[in-house]
Order: sequence, then C-alpha cells, then structure tokens
Amino acid sequence: MSVVVMLVCAGVIIALVRYGLIKGLDQLAGALNWSAKTRGQATGLATSAPELVVLVAAGLSGVWEAGLWNIAASNIINTTLMLVAMTYYRQLHELMHRRFLDEIGFSVVAVVVPLALMKLELDTHWVVVPVLLGFFFLYRIVDKRMNRSSEEPASKTVGSVRLGLILVFTALVAVAVVGVFLGWATEDVVNAMGIHPAIAGWILGFCTSLPEMVTFFAVYSAAQEEGTADLLEDTQETLDNLASSNMANAGLIYPIGLAVFLIAASAGG
Repeated sequence: MSVVVMLVCAGVIIALVRYGLIKGLDQLAGALNWSAKTRGQATGLATSAPELVVLVAAGLSGVWEAGLWNIAASNIINTTLMLVAMTYYRQLHELMHRRFLDEIGFSVVAVVVPLALMKLELDTHWVVVPVLLGFFFLYRIVDKRMNRSSEEPASKTVGSVRLGLILVFTALVAVAVVGVFLGWATEDVVNAMGIHPAIAGWILGFCTSLPEMVTFFAVYSAAQEEGTADLLEDTQETLDNLASSNMANAGLIYPIGLAVFLIAASAGG
C-alpha cells in the first residue's frame, strides 16, 4: 500500500507542476516577453520543485539516502530524456554548436556531483552546503556572461502576470502539502518493506523527471509546427531547461535539503 501511496503522491506532484506551475510560468513568460533562454531556465527551476519536496520529505522522514538518490537519478534521467527528444526530432546535430557548450558542460557536471559525493561518503557533511550553493551561483555567472546574445525577447507577448502568479503560488503550496505524505510513504517503503533506498530513489527519480520529458518534447513539437526547428531557439530552450533543472537539483535543492536534514537531525539528537 505504501508503494501505491508513494507513486500516487509523486503523480499528483507531477500534475501540479505540469498543469499548475508550468502553466503559470507560461503566463508570466508571455506577459513579460521572456526570451527562449529565460523561459527554459525558469521551466527548469519549476520542474525541479518535485525533487526539492522529495529530498526534504525523505530527509525529515529518516530516509535521506532515498531522497539523495532521487536527485542523482533525476539528473541522469533528465539528460537521457533530453537526448531522446533531440533524437526523435532529429536535432541531435545541434549539440555541436559552440553556443551550447556551457549548458552541456554544467548539465554533465551536475550529474557527476551527487554521485561523486556519495561515493566519497561526503554527502551529509555541512561543508557541502556552501560549496554546492557557490557552484550554482558560478553557473549563473558563467551562463550570464557567455550568453548575452541569446537573451533577446520572444515575439509573442500573450499572457497574464496576475494569473501566472496565482497558478505558481497555488501549485507550490499544493506540492508542499502533498510532499509531506510522499515523505511518510517513502519512509514506509524503505523501512517497513525493506526496499533499498537507491531503488526507491530511482523510482522517484523517474517520476519526478516526467515534467522535464513533457517540456522537452513540447518545445520541439511546437518548433516543428511553427517551422522554426532550424533556428536553434528550440534547442536553446530545452538545453537551458536541462542545465537549469540539473544545476538546481545539484546546486540548490541538494544543499537546501541537506541543511534541513542536518538541522533536524541535530535537533532530534
């Protein structure tokens, strides 16, 4: 029963992100005339909300390893899904373009970081918190300096700031509430049912990567329908989505979740 609850909660969180958070960002992007790059980065951050909820909930429930494996697995699956989408829409060759070098590099490094920290048994050290936060801000600085020419606003300006903010706020609150139940269910799955935390983490990682998959395919599909598939903007948006999502997982969500976990463990001890 706990497995069912865990999967149902993960599914509800995905739906809230896809049809609440991302829809809200769509409204904001249209109203504020965001560029493809800004839109991709915002979407990447939004689709990482499930990982934040899972990591914090798992840590507070005493199954930190399952939450961390969710981060690691999610970054691997995100990268794989991006390559699948590019292959399906025959855009894989665009990865060779020089303008995408930093997005690709940070996406790959973000995959390696949590795996390396677990391998070295450093994943629960306090020093990891400032180091990873610094890593994320380094990514933002490098990205800003290397991609000034990619921040031209989009031509479409249809959207509502008010509706966008309402959707984003409502979805975030709902995701946080459902995350509490997800943490309890994950604890039962790992402790009561004897499932290895890594397996639980991979299951959650796949579930929490579904919003990224939907957005990757949606961007390329829209570009083909509009006849703009050869202008690099679709790949710019999806790569920024991937880099932002992976870097948020490794450089923001991981250290925030770790800080909450360590503070809770210290208070409980």
